[in-house]
Amino acid sequence: MSGRKESRLNHYHEIIPMKQYHPLLRLDTMPFIIVYMVMIALDSGLLFQNNAGIQIQKLTHLVLFPLALLAHVALFLASQWSITIQAKVGYYSYIQQQGHRSSMAMENCDSWTHCLVKPPSPVSYDKDQKSKSAVNNANSAVGRTEIVPVQIKQVKGEDKGKGKGKNIGGKVAIISYEEAVFRCCLEAESSPGDDEEMDSIWDINANRSSKLSSAQAVQVAPEIIRIDRHSSSDVDDSNESTRAHFHRLHYPIDLPLSFYTQKWKGHSKQSLKTARNVFSDNSLLINLPPFLDLLTQQLLAPFFLFQLLCVLLWCLDEYWYYALFTLFTLVLFECTMSHSRLKNLQRLRETLRPPFGVWVYRNEKSWKVVSSKELVAGDIISLSAAHSINAGENDAGTRIPADLLLLKGNAVINEAMLTGESVPQMKESIEVVASALYHDNTSQEACLDIEDSTYKRAVIFGGTVLVNHSQSTSGSNSDDGDDQNVSENSIASQIPSSPDDGCLALVLRTGFDTQQGSLLRTMIHTSTKSQSDGVNTKDTFMFIVILLLCAVFSSIYVLKHGWADPTRNRFKLVLHVIIIITSVVPPELPMELSLAVTSSLADLIRRCAVYCTEPFRIPLAGMVDTCCFDKTGTLTSDEMVMRGVRLPVKSSTGVHMSAALVTSGSDEEDETNCTPHEVTRILVGCQSLAPVTYGHGNRNLLNDTSSLIGDPLEKAVLNCVGWKLLSNDTIAPPDPLTSGHLKPVQIFHRFAFTSKLKRMTVIAQDLGGGKEVYALSKGAPEALKALMDPTSIPDSYDSVSNYHMGLGQRVLSLGYKKMTNPSSKLWLKEGRQSVETNLIFAGFLVLDCPLKPDSKKVIKELRNSGHHTVMITGDAIQTAAEVARQVGIIKAKGTVDTFELRETMESQKTPQSDARFVFVPIASNDNEVSSEKCIAYSQSNLSVLKEMLHTSSIAAICVTGDTLTKIALDAVRRKKNKLSTDQSFIDPKTVLLHPDSQSTLQTLVPLISVFARHAPRQKEAVIAAFNGAGRITMMCGDGTNDVGALKMSHCGISIISVPEVEAKQRNAINGLLNLQKEDKGKKSKKKRKREKTKSSKKSWEENVRALAEAEDELNNVALGDASVASPFTSRATSIKCTKDVLQRGRCTLVTMMQIYKILGVNCLVNALVLSNLHLEGAKQGDHQLTVVGLVVAGLFFFVTKGQPLNKLSPERPPSTVLCAQVLVSISVQFAIHFCCIMAITSISKCYLDPFDPSLVPDGHFNPNTLNSATFIMTVLTTVNTFLVNYRGRPFMEDLRENTTMVRALQVCYAVLFTAALEVFPPLNDIIQLSPLPQNGEVMTNLIVSSAFHDLADSIGFKTALTSLMIIDTIMTYLAEKILIKLFQKLSTVQRITGALSVWGILK
Repeated sequence: MSGRKESRLNHYHEIIPMKQYHPLLRLDTMPFIIVYMVMIALDSGLLFQNNAGIQIQKLTHLVLFPLALLAHVALFLASQWSITIQAKVGYYSYIQQQGHRSSMAMENCDSWTHCLVKPPSPVSYDKDQKSKSAVNNANSAVGRTEIVPVQIKQVKGEDKGKGKGKNIGGKVAIISYEEAVFRCCLEAESSPGDDEEMDSIWDINANRSSKLSSAQAVQVAPEIIRIDRHSSSDVDDSNESTRAHFHRLHYPIDLPLSFYTQKWKGHSKQSLKTARNVFSDNSLLINLPPFLDLLTQQLLAPFFLFQLLCVLLWCLDEYWYYALFTLFTLVLFECTMSHSRLKNLQRLRETLRPPFGVWVYRNEKSWKVVSSKELVAGDIISLSAAHSINAGENDAGTRIPADLLLLKGNAVINEAMLTGESVPQMKESIEVVASALYHDNTSQEACLDIEDSTYKRAVIFGGTVLVNHSQSTSGSNSDDGDDQNVSENSIASQIPSSPDDGCLALVLRTGFDTQQGSLLRTMIHTSTKSQSDGVNTKDTFMFIVILLLCAVFSSIYVLKHGWADPTRNRFKLVLHVIIIITSVVPPELPMELSLAVTSSLADLIRRCAVYCTEPFRIPLAGMVDTCCFDKTGTLTSDEMVMRGVRLPVKSSTGVHMSAALVTSGSDEEDETNCTPHEVTRILVGCQSLAPVTYGHGNRNLLNDTSSLIGDPLEKAVLNCVGWKLLSNDTIAPPDPLTSGHLKPVQIFHRFAFTSKLKRMTVIAQDLGGGKEVYALSKGAPEALKALMDPTSIPDSYDSVSNYHMGLGQRVLSLGYKKMTNPSSKLWLKEGRQSVETNLIFAGFLVLDCPLKPDSKKVIKELRNSGHHTVMITGDAIQTAAEVARQVGIIKAKGTVDTFELRETMESQKTPQSDARFVFVPIASNDNEVSSEKCIAYSQSNLSVLKEMLHTSSIAAICVTGDTLTKIALDAVRRKKNKLSTDQSFIDPKTVLLHPDSQSTLQTLVPLISVFARHAPRQKEAVIAAFNGAGRITMMCGDGTNDVGALKMSHCGISIISVPEVEAKQRNAINGLLNLQKEDKGKKSKKKRKREKTKSSKKSWEENVRALAEAEDELNNVALGDASVASPFTSRATSIKCTKDVLQRGRCTLVTMMQIYKILGVNCLVNALVLSNLHLEGAKQGDHQLTVVGLVVAGLFFFVTKGQPLNKLSPERPPSTVLCAQVLVSISVQFAIHFCCIMAITSISKCYLDPFDPSLVPDGHFNPNTLNSATFIMTVLTTVNTFLVNYRGRPFMEDLRENTTMVRALQVCYAVLFTAALEVFPPLNDIIQLSPLPQNGEVMTNLIVSSAFHDLADSIGFKTALTSLMIIDTIMTYLAEKILIKLFQKLSTVQRITGALSVWGILK
């Protein structure tokens, strides 16, 4: 199968075509009609007239009819809960089984009415991991199984293209699943993936890339409709024409580059007509479901139906008030949830912009204005920052209507809407981007890959904002506006300029298939995720099963005891048994868990300025054990500070490096501390900055009238040397009149920076300084060294660069050469490989990136709390390691070395070890490291390294992305060799996510502290490896490079990065600190008063005002949809938000564990009351149950109001309800409550008349001593569960700090003791309590234990009741505290034992 078909077929959805049954032929209709008719015949006596007929009638009434009705209801509910069962009940599936594969039969394709669509399954790398369920909850696939209608469309037979005479007539099946369109060609002669109507639009025969995307490299296609996942030897292709295959729409996103630059000239009439038939409108219409539909979905949920059953049972047991109160609260909760879902969809819909006019070039004739809603893939449009036709837009820029490929010109795009990157990005034409690639003459033509960071420089995503544009690319200085960097054969040069002088762009994707559309789909269809609320649903199910077993034993005892009593009402007995069983499943569980999460969500927004789009991840934050951070913009500021340039110095002995940094630009007055003109030319010319003028409506950026857009590093260099950017391609010295020999620099062409090549190059010329043209380059020292003239490279090249990087500084190598052929068209044709050769080394550019004020403090607290902290960055490994030391990620003690994992050099191999990778000290060069200092990379050595890290024998381990990729490639190749499988091409882009490489990385990455030189996909793979190793991960980053990792982690947190605001904030804080130090240094108050002049007051006011302005500007920075890619988005610029999220997560997790424990103990107590006590004649009144329900609801509300502590504790909260601590605690508390309740029951019997009618189990409720005393005691045990199970420190505030909870408990205890002592008799009457016995009223004609009889006679009933209440409260409180201390000591002993065992192994 061709790569073109393979790319579109691997969508990993299971799509099963079906035919809907006639309503009378459904499995829930016809079989039951027959059964009911047979039962009617049996009941009427038509079949049997004798005594056997009477017995059959009874059997029909008592057994057959209830079973049939139950089966019918069960099948109906199952079809409502499970789409798969619904498909089996009401639809016929067209699936043919062919050996180990399944395929769709085409013979009956005309009868297809619906399709069953199942989303891709989440990736699981290790099925044996204990944390698998938590990982799956965090990273489960978007979407749910649905049944969607099929549209069979007749494609008219028309010629494909001009003169080719190929008929494209036939039928196509089309389905729409969650706004994604799938097509299936139903022609008998078609092969899998063929869709002639769709392919005829692009009319190309070039081979497209067959490489799989990253998702395709990881996931395994489903068994149903598994498309071409086997080799040709596995599948018999002779029957290929009898199988049908659904595929996604083919957008022009992976065609050869020549298609965009030389072949495609826009839509013709025929291709436009076909495109409109194939592709949907370019609209993001979010359909709002009716409120009643949402409410119906909520009311048909299994748990709500169970709650409804409980309410019905209480009604049958004549507890009307309690049942109606419970029903009201449940329905109100479901209405609130439905209204919240509807409001979220409405809010999402309001963020979308209405359609606006766009200039479009069609039919190879002229430009015309069409609505953005009418755009289709393949349209060539004009992008302009002007607002003449863009009705409805504000002054901030033009909203991009679809995913576009820039064909001509430059554009400055604000991508904060999608990525959270506050710094607008420069976009260049596809020809300029293609020229920056390093071409291999032996390889086939490159294809577009919009996921590649290189090609993303030419891709403009829908939903972003065009801030500024230029019609020509870099270097175009002609008066007519022609672009010198566009070749004569380019389509862009043949298309006339648009009326609005905009840059040309090709529409790649439209509607919900765009980047913005896919994110909107994610937001719309992730509501099903939140049902787990971040708690392991399997553990919750097992917890409920344990409670059910306890209830079953109690119900069996009641049933056995009651069935033997002939006076008992059998219906009442069975009803009571069912109530006992259902009472242990807390119907309010979803409500209370949702309340805990919702309360935490509101506190995050209100107190921490952290916004969360996936609330179920908040409890997951409480289980995080690994915290990953980006460096630049996260731990350090984006604001760069240029320290200077280390220049090469020529002498008679060769080339040497200068001893000091040159800190200023070219300056004739200070020649000893200035850079040569050649170096200055590189500093100012080798950049991709652009000037932009902003309107007042833009809140995403600072309120300056003009600013520079681009890399903060390049802005820092330009500010330091003092040059000015006049346009995209012209840079002038500070004062051209007095600068003498300094001339403005004009840029002709840019070879953009790529993360793969780690360098950028520009072609530039001095204006007015002759016709010399220069190639100016800068990049990573190791990347540029191989491209330089060896005679210009000093011997200390590596040592000097490593020295500065070891100080945590950013180091870039500078190089240049004079071009021999100044033809720009030749540069485009030959590519950058012809330019980046024999460069002359010009020096090292050294910059500093200051740490954010509280980065070190937060990292220290995270490490002290037991979190594993790592850095994942794109910077050099020495720079990253030094910054990691500064912030505390690496704890270096004395002379302990930090090791780096490298590829083995020949000098490091020994006869004992020929390992391909070794661990070596990071500060050393490859040639300087002897084999004795190397540790070979092997599985056995990894355990040794782990022990060395535990004992601080080594400080940390670092690794680069290239080394990690090579390890992954090596692992995949070894696996293939072991299995003797096909040694096909392994894509380095996706190999890190390959299951075979992930199994290797999962043992390696937990040992590494610094991941340097990591590209975005490599960052994502590192997080995936941590997840696969059983870690719960948090990733904190900013910008586009971190989006993949943010999405992969369990808790992704994106922070705002605004360098200018951060600098203002930092300067204001430093100014205030300096003033405080000055005040402390004053000797006396009199002297302080004398020196406190107006200027000092002004300084204080200015710093405070600057700090307030910075805070206000941060509040005005728009978050956009960055929170879609990362579940948490913070308005703060520091990583303190990570601590806030972890604190709130722990607080929420502990609160949810409290809720489980409270409900567990209360349910067991209810089962006790309903079983043993009910047999003794103890009942509860309707008013009593209603009052208890109100009290419990209020206490649960106050429990969720607990606040986290300001400091994280090294102790971890329980992450599952099935842990030993929780189960033992529930058991001990229930045992104490059981003893106290049974004691008061035995004492109450001493005061009962055995002939009292209220003691009859099936009788009506009448207040007596027994039920009054047991009611007071059971309510006390309920209140005690809230008091005892409130955990408090070290995870959240103590109970005494939760003032509302304390006051509520005080009121509850006051009311209970008042009722027990009968201080206020009207209170007892309200809650249906009988007058309690006085001393001397003990009944002597009852057979009661002599101990209880004597106790009741000696101290009195009220004293005994209150004493037992106090004993129950004190005993449960002390027992819980003892258990907490005991488990804390056990965990401490385990940690000490583990440390001692490691130390013993090392010795």
